[in-house]
Amino acid sequence: MSDLIPALVALFLPIFLGLLCRNGNFIDPSHRIYIQQFAVRVTIPFMVFNSLIVMDLKTAGQFLPMSLGFFLFLGIVWLISWGILTFLAPKSRWVNKYKAELFMLAISGNIGYICWKLHELLIGADGLQRGIFYTSFFWPILLFYGFLITVVLKLTKHQKLDKKSIHFNIIPLLIMVALGLIFGIMNISLPEGLAQFSESFGSMAVPLILFCMGLSISIKSSLRSALPLLPFLVVRFVVWIAATAILFQLPWFDETSRKVLIINVMAPLGVSIMVISDMFGLDTDFIANSITISTLIFLFFLPFLFYFW
Repeated sequence: MSDLIPALVALFLPIFLGLLCRNGNFIDPSHRIYIQQFAVRVTIPFMVFNSLIVMDLKTAGQFLPMSLGFFLFLGIVWLISWGILTFLAPKSRWVNKYKAELFMLAISGNIGYICWKLHELLIGADGLQRGIFYTSFFWPILLFYGFLITVVLKLTKHQKLDKKSIHFNIIPLLIMVALGLIFGIMNISLPEGLAQFSESFGSMAVPLILFCMGLSISIKSSLRSALPLLPFLVVRFVVWIAATAILFQLPWFDETSRKVLIINVMAPLGVSIMVISDMFGLDTDFIANSITISTLIFLFFLPFLFYFW
């Protein structure tokens, strides 16, 4: 219990502060998107870079399996979700109305953000590094499947994509992944000043993302969406379990990586889906309500995860 309470405080406090800032109008609603963009486009790339430059050869051997595993995982979730929503859309006016949004929610999680913190707390430094490996190409892969949903399946609300935002969200991360791999494999150390600069930005990543989670929670409006969303979130959870069980059949993953995959199943919806949905012109209010409900469910079950782990 002495270890559990500080760990839960580390998770809940940034979320609670974000919730206070939103509901107290401490941060102008029009400015919230800029905080999310800073977290995604600046702090996350630095965090990934800092993790990759200190990896050992044993851990490096899991980079390709973990990255490819994430692509396969989302592919499995995409196919199963497509089948379920295609079957339900003609039978439910609500599903048909929000088919694109539900499809995006089905493939989205918080595995790159809040789960990084869980990887570190429950598994240790190796768990955090594997978690980062697993989501190294988080944005490109998620955008690829989002593109299939909204453009290829023609579920987008408008045909004009925000290409500038897509480039800004992908390019910095890919550059830092490439640099981190080069520096890590070649065992290149940064000068002290640059190392401190990089670590200072990277250390902001997870607390800032957790803060953005709280900043996206609107309890009053979300409660109205809870009743139809709860069955969908249960189905999403079952689909993620099934996809993870399929990945477990592959011989690529060692014990640490498998623990990471188990923790990822618990992931709630994350703020990243807000950024992506806005690019593709989806209903961001519906997405925000879904994030709130999913986050509240996650926070309720989180102490049990720590206790039984």
